[in-house]
Amino acid sequence: MSTQPPFLSVLKPNPPPIWYVTNGAVTIGPVYTSLLVRGVEEGRVPEYCRVSADSGRWRRLLSVREIAARQRLYASPEAVVEALAELERPRERIRDAEELSHDATRLAMLVTRAECGMLHLRDRGARSFSTRAVLGPISTRGLSDALPEADLVVRAAYLGRPVVGPPYGPVEDALALRFAGSEGGVGGAAMLPIFLGSSLVAMLELSRPGHAFRRSDLRRAERIVQRALFDNAN
Repeated sequence: MSTQPPFLSVLKPNPPPIWYVTNGAVTIGPVYTSLLVRGVEEGRVPEYCRVSADSGRWRRLLSVREIAARQRLYASPEAVVEALAELERPRERIRDAEELSHDATRLAMLVTRAECGMLHLRDRGARSFSTRAVLGPISTRGLSDALPEADLVVRAAYLGRPVVGPPYGPVEDALALRFAGSEGGVGGAAMLPIFLGSSLVAMLELSRPGHAFRRSDLRRAERIVQRALFDNAN
């Protein structure tokens, strides 16, 4: 029986954001996001209040993603719990790479609330990646194709660097172009290089309309794909 390699994350933790809150007459802060959300839920922070991360540029409360999330129709917490429980249940080894990739991508999309997802597996004994899953309202034209090694997103994966936007630069733009034909557009995009131990084995790519992905959700997606690929390889 093989020893499970450490599931190391390519995502580095960010310090928790802090906010200043004003009702137009009184300003309080700094406060952590969790306290701000609690104040909104308990009615102590009215919806007409404005927030700022630096007490300079004031924005609507709904610009805080954790508050906006409570106003949107996302996958229910029960569905996310069920998806994670499904990953933990004993199952027969999946010998088909497409079926494995489809299942792992579907669960990663569920926990991140992505509209579209792709999984590219690294071919054994080679540097190249082949697209094994394309999910969501987007063309499957590139399914089973190899990604060029000169691709900016692939080069970032070789370096072990995740790509998350916005903000957008050349690499983030290259990633967003993969999802340009999606139904809802690309408000947020992410690529996670998937490692088992020190070996780069896959690239997970996600997109959704609206705003960027939460890093905590991306970590959960990363772990889901790592676990699925490891379990199937042993």
